[in-house]
Formats: sequence, C-alpha cells, structure tokens
Amino acid sequence: MPVLKLYRRLQRGSFSILAPALLITFSMLALLAISLWQERRDARARADLASTNLLTALAQTIGGNIQQIDHGLQSTVDALAIPAIWTYPATLRTLVLFAVGRASPYRGRAFVLDSQGRLIAGSNTTLPLGTSFADRRYFTVHRSSRSIGAFLSEPLESRAAGEGRSLVLSRRVTGRNGEFAGVVAATIPLRSIDATMSSVRLGPQSAINLFTLQGTIAVRNPPLARGAPHNIYGSATFTHMLREPVGQFVGTSAVDGQERLYTFLRPAGLPLILDVATSTQEIFASWRIRAGLYGAAVSALCIAVMTLSFLFRRELRRRASSEAELGRLASTDGLTGLLNRRSFDAAIAREWRRSRRTQASLSLVIIDADHFKAFNDLYGHVAGDKVLKAIADVMRGSARRSSDQVARIGGEEFAILLPDTEGRDAWHYAERVRRAVSDLKIPHRGNGEGWVTISIGVTCSVTIDADDVEAFMNAGDAALYLAKNAGRNRVVDTSA
Repeated sequence: MPVLKLYRRLQRGSFSILAPALLITFSMLALLAISLWQERRDARARADLASTNLLTALAQTIGGNIQQIDHGLQSTVDALAIPAIWTYPATLRTLVLFAVGRASPYRGRAFVLDSQGRLIAGSNTTLPLGTSFADRRYFTVHRSSRSIGAFLSEPLESRAAGEGRSLVLSRRVTGRNGEFAGVVAATIPLRSIDATMSSVRLGPQSAINLFTLQGTIAVRNPPLARGAPHNIYGSATFTHMLREPVGQFVGTSAVDGQERLYTFLRPAGLPLILDVATSTQEIFASWRIRAGLYGAAVSALCIAVMTLSFLFRRELRRRASSEAELGRLASTDGLTGLLNRRSFDAAIAREWRRSRRTQASLSLVIIDADHFKAFNDLYGHVAGDKVLKAIADVMRGSARRSSDQVARIGGEEFAILLPDTEGRDAWHYAERVRRAVSDLKIPHRGNGEGWVTISIGVTCSVTIDADDVEAFMNAGDAALYLAKNAGRNRVVDTSA
C-alpha cells in the first residue's frame, strides 16, 4: 500500500496505527493485573495456611497443658472423697492429692481450700496453712454455684513469692450431703505460657495474643509496649472474635493500630481466645516488591510500544507528506499551481468516458494569451510569468465547482474542463473569464487593446460530432483558432 494511501486511511479513521499499539499496551496491562491479583491471592492463601497451622500447634500445646492440669484437679477432688485421706502421712497425702497433673510445665502451685477459703493442703507452696483466699473470685464463684465445672480466673498477682502474674484453674469440692466443702485450684504462671508463645519467631509487626473472654491480654508475643492498653474489650477486633469460637479476618489492632490478618480459636474449649495476628504489610511485602518490579518492566514496555508507534506514525506522516508533495509536483504546473498537461489529459479522458457512458454534456474551454510572445519581448520573461499567474488566478477563482478542472496545457495556453455543462453555459462562463482578465488592465503595448487580453474557444460534447477525446480536443482547438482569426479578445463556441 503506498504511504499516501495508508496515511489517508489513518486520517479517515478506517485504520489507526495506534490501535495495535493500544491493544498491545492494554493486553500487557491486563495480563499484569491478572498476574498480580493471582499472586496477591496466593500470598494471602499462604498466610492463611501458615497462620492456621501455627495457631493449631499453639492451641494444642497450651490447651493440652491446661487440660492436663484440670485432670489433676479432678483427681484431687476424687482423692478428697477418700474418708481416711486426712489420716495419711503428709508426704503420702500430698502425693495422692497432687501427683496427677504435676507433669505439666504450666502448673505452678496446686492447693486445696476449705469451705471458708482457708488453705488446708498444697503442693509447691510456701504459704502457711490457714492462709485465707476467701476474697478470690475462683473461690467465691464455686461457693455461689454448684453448677460451674472448671473455672479459669482473670490474670492476677500470685500471693506466693516469685510466682508473678498467673491464671488460676479451680474446681468445686462437694461434701457427702451435697454441701459446699471447698475448692481445689492450681496456678498457671503466665511466664510458662509466655515461654511457649515466645518460642515462635514472628515478623516485627506480627503478634500472638492470649485473651480472656473479658478482653484482658493475658500473654502477648511480643510484649505490650509501655502505655499500650491491656484490655481491648469492646474493640472491633475483639468483638469479632467473641462472636465465633474459631475464625479468620482482617482487622485493625486496638493495641497499636496495625492492620493484621487475625486467625483465632478457643483452645480446648477454654474461656480463652488465642490468636495469631499476621501483619498484612508482612504478608504482601514480597508481593509489593514483585509488583513494583513487574509494573516497572511492563510500564517500560508499554512506553516503548507507544513511543515506537508515535515515531512510526510521525515517520508515516512525513513520508506521506513527501509523497503528496511529489504527487502534487507531478500533477501540477510549477508556475501557476494549476493542473499540468499530463493531469489534464488524464482528467479529460476520464470525463469523456463518463459523458459517453451517462450521455451527460461535457464542455471544454481553451484559452490563449493574445500576443504573448510580443509581451515577453517587450517586458521580459519575469513579467510574462506574472501575467500567466494572473490569468491562472482568474481562472481558478472562476471555477466554482469541485468537478471543474483548470489546467495550463502549454506555454500561454490554458484549458477548463466543465462536466455536466452545456455549450451555452460554457460560453457564458468563458465570457466572464475573458472580461475578468481584460479588467485587470495589465499594460501590453504589443496588443491592439493596449493591455493583456485572452482568446477563448468553447466546445461541447453533445453538439459536435466527435468519436473520441482527441477529436473533442481538436474541436476545442478549432474554436480557439477561430477566436484568434476573428480578431482576438473574444469567445468562440463551435458547438453553438
């Protein structure tokens, strides 16, 4: 396809060189978006699985140890039902009461309180017998209700030296007649649970939390910063975890405001909530790096494609312009800008065939500048060129239809092709041109009128006997010669 034709199709919009470039660009961007979305989804899935596996392992460890302590408490309750238990030697009695459950690394002190809350037996305790715990909730709750099984307290400061903050797991002791007979309990130092949770290596913005159902943060890895809240009851994240025994969601921490993926459950059905809170920034950190690299690479490719497309389009426009200029130079007269003889010959042959096919009239006007050789001799060729340009401007201005063809076909000879125009109308047209040139009053001492004039011959295809375009042209030339022989500065129509 010639460059000019391709460029014209670009201008008409039937084909755009930018369309393939845009399609390639949008396709690459779409593939990038799909790929990044899939990778982000995979990163989230991996984080979900890793959090779930870690949570399950921690829950089994923490829940299993607390259950083991509870089994020991149940064993202690059963042992207290032995009538002669208090007659056993102290060492044997301690062994019978507290041997079960002591293998748990979470168990601190195990002890028995009577119905008044006084310490009557204990294991690993430095507190003297008779010490009162009647004010502790793990005692009062069992005294008030016989339906409560195992009870786990809120974190509290242990009265035993060196034990620190602890949870207390307790069970009711019921007498033979169903009366309240006291409480068996065991402390669970929080440092024991913390040792388990701290063994897990986390990202700097992730955390593991153990909550009570009252929103108290019992243990946290990493530890709470100074001034951070120790109770988050009522926060959006904790409310979410209270609604279900197990689940996973993305939320904002009430402790430090970080967005995290929360995976949570209640270990061993205990009144505790254990969660693994993985920072979403850490989950998607490597994805963001890859997204940046992929995005930069694809953006560079898109820019390269569009740049090459624009450069190609600009080069196409430049070559089309050059081709159009060459075409114009090949089809127009360099002096006047009118059609040259070759273009005129092609136009008259085309219009002649059309008039024969459609039986439409076709008129031909041939113009010659009077005594132009004498003008050149008197005024010079530069002045002669200006006269030819002036005549061309008059002819160009008189051509009111796009189908009218105006050409310079010789040195001082011009032609006008008027499709769908009868001879009489062509004569009037030619007469207007003759008068307009005469009215220019360009001085010409070698012409009888004293200024530049033109002679015009007119012929029409429907009123002459012409079998081909050559005969039609000859008829126009004959009319021009008649105008010259009749005295010049006139219009002669041989078809009249």
